[in-house]
Amino acid sequence: MARINVLKNFKACLLLRTGFFVFASFLLVLTSCDTVNQQGGAAGRIMPNISGGAAEVLVVMDQLNWENSTGQLLQDILKEEIPGLPQSEPLFDVLQVSAASFDGIYQFHRSIVLTKIESGLEPRIRFREIVWAKPQIMVQLEAPTGKELMELISENEDRIQQFLVQYDRNRLIKNYRDSKDPAIQKEIALHHQVRLAIPRGYNMDFSKEEYTSVSIEAPDLSQVIQVYDYPAEGPQDLNTANIIEKRNTFTKMYVQGPRENSYMTISKLYEPIAYDLEVNNVKIIELRGLWDLENGFMGGPFISHSVYDAQRNRIVTVDGYVYHPNQKKRIKMKQMEAIIYSLEII
Repeated sequence: MARINVLKNFKACLLLRTGFFVFASFLLVLTSCDTVNQQGGAAGRIMPNISGGAAEVLVVMDQLNWENSTGQLLQDILKEEIPGLPQSEPLFDVLQVSAASFDGIYQFHRSIVLTKIESGLEPRIRFREIVWAKPQIMVQLEAPTGKELMELISENEDRIQQFLVQYDRNRLIKNYRDSKDPAIQKEIALHHQVRLAIPRGYNMDFSKEEYTSVSIEAPDLSQVIQVYDYPAEGPQDLNTANIIEKRNTFTKMYVQGPRENSYMTISKLYEPIAYDLEVNNVKIIELRGLWDLENGFMGGPFISHSVYDAQRNRIVTVDGYVYHPNQKKRIKMKQMEAIIYSLEII
């Protein structure tokens, strides 16, 4: 059986161990969105590009409310811990400014939560796009009192969080589709009949009918996308236990460590978290968890999407994992996530 050592550049490290935290599915249907024409903005003018770092949110709120329970609730929503990472990392880095300071470069920020408290206002939440820059998004919250603002936030926790999460992901997917590697696209389509937004910079490690691996490799970093498929008796085979068993089978066969009889496996210390998702009427099982090496000392996070392909009566899995010892992994995993969420059966 042909094999590939996709861990060839790894250095040994101890797997940092932590628990998992369950969180809501990233897929959420959002309503009440206002979209401004991307080409020319609300008044037909050319829009500047967004500012701010990846996974960063700017909150416009007065200092008094920011420091009391209203601001704390908003911070809890935006800084919720990402599940399936070996270190504790929040969904977003959060910046806060007052309304008086919200001008200039701040208005061009990529993701804004804009709050307003004023007597006579009706409690209202709006989800907006491309207000002062592109591709900008904004959550606008208005209420007559601080208490009612807090209630408005509390009633819309999931909508606020998922609007921001989904934007970050979709932005990456668009960028990756615009810069996709045609050769890798062709190879994956040939062997697995799927389309993925894999950007240039990835290298083909190994590709055959049942398994393909592409990666970015550096001395202290590996980002790997693996695609594999296997026959199914029917949609009932799309279940968590089967997906876990098959992942361990494929990684034992194809993902080897630097020592003899060393191979990747799902960590036995922490059971992966499974989510039932649906995208374009296609059922997806998402797994998030930790991997480590049997007979080795390396590990890291992974995320996978598995779907049942009724036309070919098979299960297809796209899986992304990261090895980045002693470093934060949030951004790297968000990059993996964007590629995985771009999955299309063709």
